[in-house]
Amino acid sequence: MKSDVLGWLSRLVAIPSVSGDEAVAADFVVELVASRKLDVERIGNSVVARVARGRGPKLLLHSHLDTVPVGEGWTRDPYAALWEDGRLVGRGANDAKASVVAMAAALFDFAERGDALGEVCVAFTACEETTNAGMADALARIGLPDGAFTGEPTGLEIVRAQAGLAVLVAEWHGRSCHAAHVGRVAHDNALFAACRELVATAPYLTLAGEHPLLGKSTAVATVLRAGERHNVVPDRAEAVFDARLSPLHEARDVVDLLASRLPGASLRIRSDRLRPVETAEDHPLVRAALFAAGRERAIGSSTMSDMALLAGVPAVKVGPGETARSHTPNEFVLASEVEAGVAFYSRAIPAALEALAGAGVRA
Repeated sequence: MKSDVLGWLSRLVAIPSVSGDEAVAADFVVELVASRKLDVERIGNSVVARVARGRGPKLLLHSHLDTVPVGEGWTRDPYAALWEDGRLVGRGANDAKASVVAMAAALFDFAERGDALGEVCVAFTACEETTNAGMADALARIGLPDGAFTGEPTGLEIVRAQAGLAVLVAEWHGRSCHAAHVGRVAHDNALFAACRELVATAPYLTLAGEHPLLGKSTAVATVLRAGERHNVVPDRAEAVFDARLSPLHEARDVVDLLASRLPGASLRIRSDRLRPVETAEDHPLVRAALFAAGRERAIGSSTMSDMALLAGVPAVKVGPGETARSHTPNEFVLASEVEAGVAFYSRAIPAALEALAGAGVRA
């Protein structure tokens, strides 16, 4: 199956699938799964495939079809998708289409040769890079699983804790005037008010306490907006903060910290739906994943994924490729990494089903 999997990845990477425009990629995956005569369903631009064998736990493997836009700085065609010297350069090759094809291959292997009991669902989702709507739609259709593997480039390290994401907004209000009259008309430049206070948050903020895998929760200003015209002193300024939170904290804790540093600002939480998730170190799913990967201990991850929608479900994030290559020019994945990913998922599926069943999870 080695050459087949590398060919599937080349074809999938050659299909542009910027988040929200995954239809053609979904068509390809549906055709691929249907060619193996497996149960497959299209849900918008997401795809769900299932293999059930007797009574047992429900295991979910999921990754995403969408990518970020290409951006600048590429020296190679991001959609040529040609293997050269064991390397495939292309947008989405690493994040996360390598996980998609590796999971598909492992599902096919389980359908042909697996003997563990239970149901294996594979979801390849849309909009992971933006709204996470594809994952939400897939879960609404299949229900929550008993355990899950999230396919992202981790170098096949087992990630059992993922930071949450909160987005917060600070606003300053002043009094405008015509820029030509600043020397003789009363005014209050909101831009300056914002800049004076934002210095107190540089270069970033940390919250008290430290998670053993995720380290300190952080918040950093990433966007500053003030004014629309050069000849009007702005009466409003806005800064957006990105907060990466361990299970020790929630968005309200960031509001409290920002209030102490930005006394002149009004603060609000724009989004806190992507909460931190963590699976216990001694959970049977974690132990099964570590065994399949040949690792001794799991790690944490500050990057976001659809794993955030699995709160309360034992889950780990693991896949071929390296996270540092994601969203970069000349993104690439190695053939050896893809092959190792197939081998890992093929071992992990029966190991996870047996571990969950041994823990008393039975359909």
